[in-house]
Amino acid sequence: MKIIIILILIFVLLMVLIILESIRELSNLKVTEYNIDAPENLKGKKLIFLSDYHEAAKLNDKIINEIKRISPDMILIGGDMLNGKSTSEDTAPAVELINSMADVADIYYAMGNHERKLIEDIYGTGSIWDDFKARVSDKVHFLNNQKVEPAEDLVIYGLDLNLEYFARFVIRKPSKEEMLRLLGAPDNNKMNILLGHAPDLYSSYKEWGADLSLAGHFHGGIVRLPLLGGVISPRFRFFPKYDHGLYEEDGAKMIVTSGLGQHSMKLRLGNIPELVLINLV
Repeated sequence: MKIIIILILIFVLLMVLIILESIRELSNLKVTEYNIDAPENLKGKKLIFLSDYHEAAKLNDKIINEIKRISPDMILIGGDMLNGKSTSEDTAPAVELINSMADVADIYYAMGNHERKLIEDIYGTGSIWDDFKARVSDKVHFLNNQKVEPAEDLVIYGLDLNLEYFARFVIRKPSKEEMLRLLGAPDNNKMNILLGHAPDLYSSYKEWGADLSLAGHFHGGIVRLPLLGGVISPRFRFFPKYDHGLYEEDGAKMIVTSGLGQHSMKLRLGNIPELVLINLV
């Protein structure tokens, strides 16, 4: 009986420590930096990439302070700044953050699965998405399967996929033909950056012709273990292949951020929220 009580106490203590560590991590912010080869006239430019903000309002001041410190040339958002069930009140912290960032640099914003849920009004939240868009700065450029050329020799594409591509138990990947239909063909004479949200669609991004894909969605695997990496993806795949970091295959690169917040499971472990700084060199 004593052994059982001791084991229960150890388990409870372990859970308390995990919860406290998760709270600590969710209250902190790190900047992860990558150097990416670019055409000559893009060298020296700095890009901030962030994704999966969800409910990270307590990080707003830290995010803005870092962005002001870095002073990027542009800011790229990879989706899921809101939750699919957001109300107008829920969106206020994201609006505040985005407008503060827009005071520093132009923002290029691609859709995640949660924006898609709002756009399609999956949960009956009405005009939340339109209201959100109306409240953010006009320096925010929403890319719904659109492209922009914010600098010479640079094209940024924002991929907006139907929710069927985010199904939890079945991975469906867009074909090259579907990517071409949505985005058109990449410009082979310029650097093509694709905001694609879901990292497990990397093969589709490569086949389409992205030089650099930027993704999030997996929240770094929620819990990260030494040597093993992220534990689980939103599709309930254990130890996903593309969970966090820089990947390069067939000459095409992808950066996956662990994101900034959580929505359903309020837990991060070994997985401090992050901003990504991309130095074009």
